[in-house]
Amino acid sequence: MKKIITTVILISSLFVSGTAFAQSPQVTLPSAGLTPESSFYFLDRLGENLRQFFTFNPEAKAKLQIEFAGERIAEIKIIVEKKGVNTKGIAIAESLLRTNVAYAAEIVSEEKTTGKDVTALAKTLNDEFDARDKLLKQTFKDARAQLKAQRKEINTNLLAEARRVRDTEQIAVLEAQLNDIDEQIDALGQKKDQLENSLQNEQEKIEDEMSENDQKEEELEQKEEQELEEAEEVAEAEEPEEVDEPKEVDEIEEDVEQPKEEERGNN
Repeated sequence: MKKIITTVILISSLFVSGTAFAQSPQVTLPSAGLTPESSFYFLDRLGENLRQFFTFNPEAKAKLQIEFAGERIAEIKIIVEKKGVNTKGIAIAESLLRTNVAYAAEIVSEEKTTGKDVTALAKTLNDEFDARDKLLKQTFKDARAQLKAQRKEINTNLLAEARRVRDTEQIAVLEAQLNDIDEQIDALGQKKDQLENSLQNEQEKIEDEMSENDQKEEELEQKEEQELEEAEEVAEAEEPEEVDEPKEVDEIEEDVEQPKEEERGNN
């Protein structure tokens, strides 16, 4: 509702948009407001289209695309946290996010063809998107950690107790939940890789227009990030696995039947 009101009074602030874009190196995601899951999402898109239409300066319009990209990432974050990655809303937000970055790259390219020096603009856009992209990666990382915590709780506590009391029905339910969580973890990883690959192609177009020194710095930063991610993956792989000594349902039933047979033998 807050975003709907903002859309209605939007025109009064069209010509001051983008002022806060370069004020702070620390970027936080905006409030997602309406997401593609909402039937009123078109109002959010209408507001963005109006801002874009009334932004005439190409540099400001390019920066606006990165701001919109932040909106898409905020929407993805909310959807992932509430519904997971296998939703129609994720696909819509992903497509729009890719479009935002691609349009920013297109504007930089068009400005270059007019003879303008776009190295500074490309650097600014790349830095701003990098900051938002890190928040996108953190979203998937947090979601994965939450799912793994749920899996651990089920496996080491609930399932262990169900096996102790030999509740075969509860065991089946919990094991199904574990399988579902494993599938969600896999889906998260696939969606993360898919997003990164699709965005990387567009972002590289912006990076190619930066100065040579800035490109070298970007390469070093990417290398450090890659090494950090690899180190985290190694550390995660080396973590002790959850204690899981499942007892098959058939074995449990045999154990239950065995005392009965012994009782009949004694009688």
